[in-house]
Amino acid sequence: MFKKFLLFLFPVTLLAFEIDPWFTPIAEFRLRPSYSYRYYPDVDRAINPSHYSSHDHLIDLNLGVNFLPNWDFQIETDFSSTRKLSWGTQRLGLQLRYLLMDDVAGAPVSLTAGMQVFYVPTRNMRDPSSPYHAQGNLELGIAVGKEIAKVYDWQYRFYGFIGVGTGNRGYPYLRPLLSAAFKFRRHHKFEFNSEGYFGFGTRHEVDIRHLNGYAKIMHQSIDIGASYHYLFEIWGSLGIQYSYRVYARAFPKQASILKVEYMLPFSIF
Repeated sequence: MFKKFLLFLFPVTLLAFEIDPWFTPIAEFRLRPSYSYRYYPDVDRAINPSHYSSHDHLIDLNLGVNFLPNWDFQIETDFSSTRKLSWGTQRLGLQLRYLLMDDVAGAPVSLTAGMQVFYVPTRNMRDPSSPYHAQGNLELGIAVGKEIAKVYDWQYRFYGFIGVGTGNRGYPYLRPLLSAAFKFRRHHKFEFNSEGYFGFGTRHEVDIRHLNGYAKIMHQSIDIGASYHYLFEIWGSLGIQYSYRVYARAFPKQASILKVEYMLPFSIF
């Protein structure tokens, strides 16, 4: 009965795509709920009004599974409460990835190629805190990484990701990410990353009053972050992450984000 309940629940409640190029064991599900608090004091190049700040709360849910050799599938949803909008759905999406090379199995690097498709409700298009281009969005991405292991347990992981996406209107965007992680005494994982988000629109200002997504805005941002996860023996992991926006153009600036996340692995077969 419990397994049937899980199968019923997950397709309608789920967020936070994993993009690192190492897959989990086949048929192992991963449920990752998280809560984030975000604050930014202003929006760069904002007009109507020229100053805008927001305290945001986000709840993300993600379910993933390596359902076939070399194939990974994830579904997600997130909910947000911001200055502009009360609690509601902010995004619904899915991701499909294929493992092209696996350094754990002897290849020089791990390499994945994937696709994300997600829907953003129309009401979120007018919210500066919602960083999406349009209601319908498609992103293609590639991740490449290298793992350094001791016996059969990884000690260091380094990877990069590049995503190219577009909405159902407007201009495309580019999303690069670099990450370095290391593990200490099997149970302690530390990770450091930097992520960029660059839109290629023609507008150079963010009209707060008449905003309709970022699809036509030449926005730019760079975030840096650090995280710590405690790895349990069988009950997944619990982690905390902090990130700060060091650069922004036509986008919320100086954003601070604190995130708490739990990952539960399980099997229904």
